Amino acid sequence: MNDEEYWAEVARVPAFAEGVRLSTLKSTRDFFANVQPSEPTPPINWGRHLLAASLVTLDAPETAQSGALRIVQGCLQDPDAVVAHKEAAEYLLLRLGNGRAAKLARDKQLTPDVDDPSAASPLSLDLIRRTLELSVDGGDHRVPVNHFQRQFWSAAEQTRWTSVSAPTSAGKSHIVRLWLTTQIAARERYRAVYLVPTRALIDEVSRELEIDLDGKATVTTMPWDARDDEASHEVFVLTQERLHILLRKWPDLEFDMIFVDEAQKLNDGTRGVLLQRTLDEVARRGEPKIIFASPLTSNPELLVEGVRGSAKALIGETVTVNQTLIHVNQLHTTQWDMVAHVDGEPISIGEFELPARATTLRKRLSLVAVALGSAHSGNVVYTNGPGEAETVAGQICDALSSSGWVPSKATLEVVDLIEKTIHPQYLLATYLKQGVAFHYGNMPLLVREAVERLFRDGDVRYLVCTSTLLEGVNLPCQNLFVRAPRKGNNNKMSTSDFWNLAGRAGRWGVEFQGNIICVDTKVDGDWLEVPTRRARHPMARATDAVSHDYDALHHYIAADTPVATARETPLLQALFGILASARRQGLELEELPWFEPSMAQSTALSDLVDEKLAGLTVSPHLLQLHAGISALSIQRLHDHFHASGDRDRFELPPPESSHSVDAFRQAIAICNKFLGANFGDHEGRQTALAILFVDWMKGRPLALLISNRLRYLKRKGKKFTLPSEIRSVLTDVEQYARFQGPLFLACYADVLDEAIPATDQPDSPRDIAMMMELGVSRVTEVSMMSLGLSRTTVVALSEYITRDDLSPEQALDWIASRDISAYDLPALIVAEVTKVVRRRAGIA
Repeated sequence: MNDEEYWAEVARVPAFAEGVRLSTLKSTRDFFANVQPSEPTPPINWGRHLLAASLVTLDAPETAQSGALRIVQGCLQDPDAVVAHKEAAEYLLLRLGNGRAAKLARDKQLTPDVDDPSAASPLSLDLIRRTLELSVDGGDHRVPVNHFQRQFWSAAEQTRWTSVSAPTSAGKSHIVRLWLTTQIAARERYRAVYLVPTRALIDEVSRELEIDLDGKATVTTMPWDARDDEASHEVFVLTQERLHILLRKWPDLEFDMIFVDEAQKLNDGTRGVLLQRTLDEVARRGEPKIIFASPLTSNPELLVEGVRGSAKALIGETVTVNQTLIHVNQLHTTQWDMVAHVDGEPISIGEFELPARATTLRKRLSLVAVALGSAHSGNVVYTNGPGEAETVAGQICDALSSSGWVPSKATLEVVDLIEKTIHPQYLLATYLKQGVAFHYGNMPLLVREAVERLFRDGDVRYLVCTSTLLEGVNLPCQNLFVRAPRKGNNNKMSTSDFWNLAGRAGRWGVEFQGNIICVDTKVDGDWLEVPTRRARHPMARATDAVSHDYDALHHYIAADTPVATARETPLLQALFGILASARRQGLELEELPWFEPSMAQSTALSDLVDEKLAGLTVSPHLLQLHAGISALSIQRLHDHFHASGDRDRFELPPPESSHSVDAFRQAIAICNKFLGANFGDHEGRQTALAILFVDWMKGRPLALLISNRLRYLKRKGKKFTLPSEIRSVLTDVEQYARFQGPLFLACYADVLDEAIPATDQPDSPRDIAMMMELGVSRVTEVSMMSLGLSRTTVVALSEYITRDDLSPEQALDWIASRDISAYDLPALIVAEVTKVVRRRAGIA
């Protein structure tokens, strides 16, 4: 009997299977007290079920570990279980390496009052041995870890390339930070990159690293930081866009380690191609360790196939917290049915009543969330876009209107921040007063983080979210409500994305289980695939399209990379860019570890790319700098500028210039025409974006950007609604000012500089990419942001600072020498400034 057959046999043991079913039934009914069961919960023989659970070991598959955990935690939560059974349950938790769950049980006084749990068990020597096995060398002491974390530690130490896949709650981020801390402590010099998919994660990860490193290394988050002297120990926390800029600015920069968080983002279209391209380059600089981490993927080995050097792929089966999948469906007008699913087996829980009739589809989600979550905190409701998030949050508020919720002081401070920095009538401020919030990626970072903090602290009981939750934001919850989930352009959410989202349910060490409540699972067409059990799914890379869409790519290149095609299918432009980049560096395409086409296709592509590059006059440096845009498109823009010979006609002036809006409007149109940008095809839209870009780079507050947009629309006689237009401005800032703008307008400016060089070199050349991504234009403001301050706070402080050229150290001195609390600033801005100053000063 092999391992797979053995564990399948364990799962079929009657005492084990029955224990899983009864534990799920009882714990779910106890949690949702308002659900009426059709029949009583049967009595549970814990001794019998715990004995079956003891068959499960650390190397058991995820389903077996999850079942054992359900039995053990069910026993601990049962007030009728005898002391001996609770002692045995605690022992089994510790034997499985789940010390945090055991501590939670002790904190909740669910276990016997024994100082040393191992002393209560005749198997104490086994427990001591297991405890030693599940620990790693933290330098000056041993650090307890779970089984997956121990496996990761060994793999990271022994191989150059490591790819790991594990559930969201397995503790990947924690063990990576711990491992990184020990590496830094053991080396005289060490430089690492921690790659994350979003700017929001940059701030979250950098703060956690600064706490863990405790001054042992410099944490850098921006490639534009002034680097007066090189730190001996340095960790860069960056997106792939920022890493690309860093590599261009410092051609000789090498690293000791690259950690790629949310590595499944290698399949994220053009951004996935850029991520692959930066990894290709950084891997060629020296011999860095490269570690990939992804959630619940079945093929982590994909990312280390064909690489040079030792490699290991690891699938972590460790289960730290149970996640109960629940289907709820309508029986009658307001009567609904609840069924739990454990490893595909349905378990009838009971029936419940909605507080009102669900007369619209969105109300079905919001009213179910109120019916099942109003007695609990930690409710996350997933919606399919910012507009829907605001609507559902409003419906939840209305259904809870008689609950007598009193907002906390911390909540009112967030309300004040929102009203002053976004708009007095922004719906978020109104809903927060009732303990409800919405959350989406385009919201300002300081506001979004404040909302997340309120949710974690229990000051927000319902948080209505969009696909931001899929981007790795560390926002665990107790209950997750989902109905007909979509992602992107109204595409039904894939099963892998659903389980990545579902991984947020269940806070390890905070509660014993999380609940994933799926609404309307019996409605035809609402779900791509109705989930019944958690499963791993294969991941892919965006660069795989080179072979999958070979004919389309070959035709695109052979046709001289038409702009219209690039606009319709941006991935083709990005793929041409990565191939052209490799050929410019003298690499054979077969040398790229991810390259899969046949030899004949490879030869044909190489010859075709070489042919197209041969006739270009633009410098290789410029093409490499903007490899995400077709080299042929860049050449066409270069020729356009050069033929004109009139630099002043195309120059992008400083944002404070009186004619900057006209200049940027013209540049936007040219980027559309020559580079394949998609800034809108009519003058009104291009003008609105030009105004936004200029105001954004000036460092104007977001509230002013919104009011300027509203005035522009009124002046043009256009109809609009306030909530929709606020969302529109937030989207334009994130998607255009901070992403599309830097990509295309920075290329525009660099091509102009090469085609028609300036006769007078400016004292400090303007960095369009930096100004657009950060939303500031002065060195002083960039320095303050490099300290860890949000743009919202930097813009507020810049009103009081006249000097343009303060370094980070000088900016910190300026802030520390002022009584910021005396300024007319929202309390949360003052708090953020105080926190940064204290952290930089080494004060806890």
